[in-house]
Amino acid sequence: MVRFVVMAAGLASRMGKDKLALPWKNTTVLGHVLDTVLSVVKNQPSALASEMEIRVVARQPIEKYVSEDRIGEFYEHNGVWLFDPNPRPLAETIRIGLQDLNSEVHSYAFLQGDQVGVTAQMLSACLAEVINHTPDFLVPMTGETAGSPVFFHKRYIPELSALQGEQGGRMVLNLYPDRWRKFPVEEGCLDDVDTPEQYQALFSQHNVY
Repeated sequence: MVRFVVMAAGLASRMGKDKLALPWKNTTVLGHVLDTVLSVVKNQPSALASEMEIRVVARQPIEKYVSEDRIGEFYEHNGVWLFDPNPRPLAETIRIGLQDLNSEVHSYAFLQGDQVGVTAQMLSACLAEVINHTPDFLVPMTGETAGSPVFFHKRYIPELSALQGEQGGRMVLNLYPDRWRKFPVEEGCLDDVDTPEQYQALFSQHNVY
């Protein structure tokens, strides 16, 4: 079993507003990321799909980002919306995403809520690699650049839970470079939205109307 943890609780200080609520295709930036995760889960064999978990850590209610029909679909596929309006440091956001641990979950994937470049094809390929090999770490790579989502084996939960302040999963990941299972992906799959200029450029590039 795998849990996807979508990190959507940041302040978006460089954007100046809630970037996750910006329009993207027929939904929002965060809605697009969730649609991608849901499409991957739904395309798994039914027995495997029922073993997937989705956790979203967000500072706004789900209704701000996701349409009513998609909300139902999210909850039907083991989705849990972890709503906390208070700003939290990154390490605490990770701990929130790790709440209610399930002994059947062997890997945890941390995905940024603004990673608009992620595709169902890329995410499905990463998931298949994790299911088939259960690595310590599955790391999407473009050349020598490590991307997201990184899949962590459950044996690293104590270290992830011990992070402090703005320390993120990379702190744990970088302690064990020899344990990485590197998985090549297209560069565009790592695209995310940090500034208004990035958003406009990616918006145009992806023909989003």
